[in-house]
Amino acid sequence: MSESLFKFSLLICTYAKDNPVHLAQCLDSVLSQTVLPDELIIVKDGPLLKPLETVINSLSYPNTLTILALPKNVSLGLARAEGVKTAMHKWIALMDSDDICLPTRFEKQLDLIKTTPNLSIIGCQIIEFDDIPGNPISTRSVPPTHDKILARAKYRNPFNAMTTIFNRDLALKVGNFRHFPGFEDYDLWMRIIANEKDSVCTNHPEALVHARIGNGMYARRKGISYIKSEWHMQKQLKRLGITNNYEFARNILARIPIRLLPGRLLAVIYKAFARS
Repeated sequence: MSESLFKFSLLICTYAKDNPVHLAQCLDSVLSQTVLPDELIIVKDGPLLKPLETVINSLSYPNTLTILALPKNVSLGLARAEGVKTAMHKWIALMDSDDICLPTRFEKQLDLIKTTPNLSIIGCQIIEFDDIPGNPISTRSVPPTHDKILARAKYRNPFNAMTTIFNRDLALKVGNFRHFPGFEDYDLWMRIIANEKDSVCTNHPEALVHARIGNGMYARRKGISYIKSEWHMQKQLKRLGITNNYEFARNILARIPIRLLPGRLLAVIYKAFARS
């Protein structure tokens, strides 16, 4: 089988409030990969401050480097959508601008892509750290098999977004990323799963990404605006046939009230039920 079928683009979005030190650490982990992305796409979601520009301008990448500078901040979903439309290759990997990949991340995920027919989305497990890489505080495990992914999808995102590699053609076919604050990736994955019945999803069993959570992650998952996004996501799951009326009601009753809790208590709940 032609190796060109397994070439992939890595998509990273950054914006003015990102930490330049974190972005530099993220890019260093990309350059340390045993298998480098064939294309690195950096989307600048609106004008950046000089320290971030310096990190990007000093980057020396041996393969194709594509930098998209959006004239204004458009949100993560729409910035990713521009990156997807620009990508040169069939497979697109995601990475957040403050996370760190283990050196074998792409090598191990590509091995699964090469041996899994009809694969559409692949992720992996993550190790979470507060602010110091190598000092883990929790893990977030996601199911490895397609059937278990479908079961998890009924009530929770079955992928760690910053670990995913997905089929670009299928993503464009179902409408690409959209503006959907807090649920951009969950929304896209569910549209792919619902509309591409023959496709297969999987998660690598190893933790191949270290994800930074000491950046206000829990604080962003509360409040009225997040509740509105949560409501629309649950409506989307029902509309796509992922959940039924009972599962919709269960999810609303279980998930909406906790968004009104103080940030510290919300963090305790996440760590108790969604992390280990």
